[in-house]
Amino acid sequence: MEISPPPQASRESVKRFPQLDNQELIKSSFWISQVFMIIATVAGVYLAAQEGLSQAITFDTLTNKQNNYYLRHALYDELSDNVKEVNSYADVIVAKSAFERKNFHPNMATFVWENMRYSQYTLETPSAILSDTRRFYMQAEDIVNKIETRFYGAKYGSGLLKELTEKVSTQTLPALKANYTELAAELSRNDIIVE
Repeated sequence: MEISPPPQASRESVKRFPQLDNQELIKSSFWISQVFMIIATVAGVYLAAQEGLSQAITFDTLTNKQNNYYLRHALYDELSDNVKEVNSYADVIVAKSAFERKNFHPNMATFVWENMRYSQYTLETPSAILSDTRRFYMQAEDIVNKIETRFYGAKYGSGLLKELTEKVSTQTLPALKANYTELAAELSRNDIIVE
């Protein structure tokens, strides 16, 4: 025995899908408002992206300057300590015999200088400062080795070391200090305090 659906069910299915009024789609005001909404959306997204990019670039620039500040300040401290160490060595060796000089070999710190080769900020340091620092390390080591192997006399070698440290003290170190101080001032103007 087969049961047929009640006649009311077919009437309800017809009522579920009422006829749509498409008169609004024909009017030009609808299309004009849609075009303006699309233009406003595109302009809003573009302006937001521009502002976001600008903020990201500013943040990246300030972060680079902050990292450069710390790198250059550390190099200044290390180089300054090494100048004192070499000066101390130059003073001491004049009064020591040739056999004792190796006992007073200057123990120069090179941690910052050696690790700068791995830093992406190293080559942002002015090249004159990098070149002068490199020359100081190279020449100081050469002079010390020549003193200790008796190629140079103690007095002559001491004089060469004093000339070398004088040049670094009067030119390289002040230039490096002025450079990182300028970075600190710029960071301070952007509310980043470095110490």
